[in-house]
Amino acid sequence: METTNLNNTLLALLLALKDSETSLSDREQADLFQAAEQLSANPKAWEILIEPRLLGMLQANEPLNQRFQAAKSQLDNLGDTIPINLLPSEAELEQAAPKQKPQPTTRAIPQVSSSDLRSNEITNMAIRVMATPNPSEIAKKLSSFEQFQQFLNQNLAQK
Repeated sequence: METTNLNNTLLALLLALKDSETSLSDREQADLFQAAEQLSANPKAWEILIEPRLLGMLQANEPLNQRFQAAKSQLDNLGDTIPINLLPSEAELEQAAPKQKPQPTTRAIPQVSSSDLRSNEITNMAIRVMATPNPSEIAKKLSSFEQFQQFLNQNLAQK
């Protein structure tokens, strides 16, 4: 799984949701919720299962897809130099989309190498937003995205 593609796709989706002027249909909200659940349960299914479903949902919603494609293009031009400090903080995310009370689950401790332990901040943020009843409204509440969009626009203007 290529982390840059995953991060760029998820950030572009969140930015598109933030800028969306129309409400998502019940089906689109269900698709986002399902993608969040799948991404949370098995991030390795991104390329095979989750990404194609999300892209299909976006293609069916032309205005949202146009915003997504514009944001994705800008993010792809950045490469993997996304300034994490411009993204919503955990505190801002908690205020916009409070965590549901977790249900206790018992899981075995996985055997992983230290190379597998990398930051999943963007994935976690996307899961949290997509799992809400109204992802567009939550994305709009994340004011840090305004700064991030300004950064993207400035970066694009300089190229």
